[in-house]
Amino acid sequence: MKKTLKTLTVLLATAALAGTLAAQQGRGTGKGTMDGSGPLVDPTKVTNVTGDVVSFAAVPGQGMPTLVLNVGGQEQSFVLGSYRYLAAQNFAPAAGDRLHLTLWACTSCPQGNVVAEIQNVRTGDVLKLRAADGSPLFAGRRGGRGMHGAGGFCNQDGTGPNPDCPYHTTN
Repeated sequence: MKKTLKTLTVLLATAALAGTLAAQQGRGTGKGTMDGSGPLVDPTKVTNVTGDVVSFAAVPGQGMPTLVLNVGGQEQSFVLGSYRYLAAQNFAPAAGDRLHLTLWACTSCPQGNVVAEIQNVRTGDVLKLRAADGSPLFAGRRGGRGMHGAGGFCNQDGTGPNPDCPYHTTN
């Protein structure tokens, strides 16, 4: 009974945290561009964070997935991106995994930055969330800069025949 109650308490706390962070990332803030590219990101202003996974909340239809890391004894939350994109990339960090995050400055984001890349320190696996120009890779073909238009399409990793792809390839 105590274990069930403790598990329920943890789940409710995680849901509350995710809801709060999703509200912070919500629409209607009046900031950012209106061209579908999202907030203005500066890839030249880089911050690196390394920490151990406390939790990872990612549920379809429940807002943006959130990663909580223990960084130097303090818990820090990071909003990642599309649930579908993370699931397609098989991103599922476990509690205790050590991750290195590359953050880029974002003047229109509540936390002041966006997660551009995540590396699992133990396995070396890397998940890219942003293209070199700052546009989200998780936006897909219909959203974000360089993900659609004349000349073809861009793959989720930013490569493809479209000359606007961040990592243009010729086939």
